[in-house]
Amino acid sequence: MKLKSGHLPIFLTIMIIAVSCKPAHKKETITNKSRLVGTWQLIEYADFDTITHTWTHPYGDHPKGYFTYTSSGIVHINGSAEKPLMISADSAYTKKLTLGTFLGNAFGYFGTYTIDSLKSMVTHHVKGGSVLYYIGTDQTRQFILRGDTLLLGDPSFNLGKRVLVREE
Repeated sequence: MKLKSGHLPIFLTIMIIAVSCKPAHKKETITNKSRLVGTWQLIEYADFDTITHTWTHPYGDHPKGYFTYTSSGIVHINGSAEKPLMISADSAYTKKLTLGTFLGNAFGYFGTYTIDSLKSMVTHHVKGGSVLYYIGTDQTRQFILRGDTLLLGDPSFNLGKRVLVREE
């Protein structure tokens, strides 16, 4: 295919613009991902009750847990209530608990993650864990990074928020 002599400068200009735009987006992605990489300690886990119009803390005022994001794209999350269930080793297999009772005291899952830097969204691609209805799903969360503090939640942070501080 031959270009007419007048079309060559236009073609080259378009190619230069196209090539120069792509690295800027990639640089932003790398920057946000590298800022998210690390281990984060859970300090608040809050959900908004739309019936009572109050914030609830299902794992207590001082939940325990860590969220870890690796540079290779792996995520693992573990959390528990400040006051764990009192179950002895002897009764661990005989005590009857509902999944809801268990998840009301501890949760965890693992998988991979991807970031949409333009929307400040992180998506956890859940492969396994104790939150059975998350397995095989994509869990997308809004994120905000402020220094060593990470906020995760719904897009408006009006229904749920997780507050974490950088551990390493």
